Amino acid sequence: MRVKFVVDATGPRGVLHRALGLGELPLPGYPATSALYSHFSGVREFEGYRPVGAPYPVDAAAVHHVFEGGWMWVLRFNNGLTSAGVAATEETARRFGLAEKECGWERLLRALPEVKAQFAAARAERPFTYAERVAFRSGTVAGEGWAMLPSAAGFVDPMMSTGFPLTLLGVSRMGEILKRDWGTARLEPGLAGYASQTDEELVATAGLIGALYRTMGDFATFRAVSLLYFAAASYAETVRRLGKPELADSFLLCRHPVFGAEMRGIVEAAGVESGEAVRERVYRLIEGFDVAGLGKRPVDHCYPVLAADLFAGAGKVGATVEEIEGLLERAGFYR
Repeated sequence: MRVKFVVDATGPRGVLHRALGLGELPLPGYPATSALYSHFSGVREFEGYRPVGAPYPVDAAAVHHVFEGGWMWVLRFNNGLTSAGVAATEETARRFGLAEKECGWERLLRALPEVKAQFAAARAERPFTYAERVAFRSGTVAGEGWAMLPSAAGFVDPMMSTGFPLTLLGVSRMGEILKRDWGTARLEPGLAGYASQTDEELVATAGLIGALYRTMGDFATFRAVSLLYFAAASYAETVRRLGKPELADSFLLCRHPVFGAEMRGIVEAAGVESGEAVRERVYRLIEGFDVAGLGKRPVDHCYPVLAADLFAGAGKVGATVEEIEGLLERAGFYR
């Protein structure tokens, strides 16, 4: 086949990365991690935590079990199967022997009694997959006649499912570049800008998740640092729904002169400075961007979706009450 342009959507270390010998770059502030995962049948409901008044069972959401040096995900499908796996630092992976696959999985469950009870009758329905190296950052993202989507340009960790929004942003930007600049002298600089932002956002994501890994042994701080993601995501979704995407033109608001700069400082301090100091920095930063009630510090650490929080944060997104009402109508929040 002969084509004028190739977009690589084949994933980390994919077709163009191998064919062009593009090399890899490190992800600053992010530890080397491994992963082990499979699909299971017979997984029971999790009994370890049932928040009062929750509108659905805990298992109906993406469940994360966090422990020092790693975390485990449990994703219940609607066909009787459950996806489950663990991502861990190299040291933790060696401690559990994750490379031994099923034996490593059993060692992990023994260290997490409540999860072990949930998987007591479970059976792996596909062979265990062990990924020795999870994170990836391509040395080059775009060139003459080709470009990678963010999913092919790099990957950090399953935590926060950041690959989805990163790739959706990449699809949108790539489409805009091809629509606007194809056949003009603007195409090359447009692709260079795309490559630069794709890599910058990958590095910002690695910084945040690296901070979460460093605070897994201090769950109060881990929980606070995670609010950086939720504050940025809810703010960005809100301004996009309001037709003001220019207010959040980068993932995690990493290019925002206030949020991006202070977030970098916080993630560098996480696991180094005192947990209390880091937590207070988080709450001070998100105050100006919080449209989801994330700064309330509820005792049970549960954050319901309330229209009142969005109305209270209208000024933070430069919106009127009427504009917020219109947003909720369009989103189907109001019946």
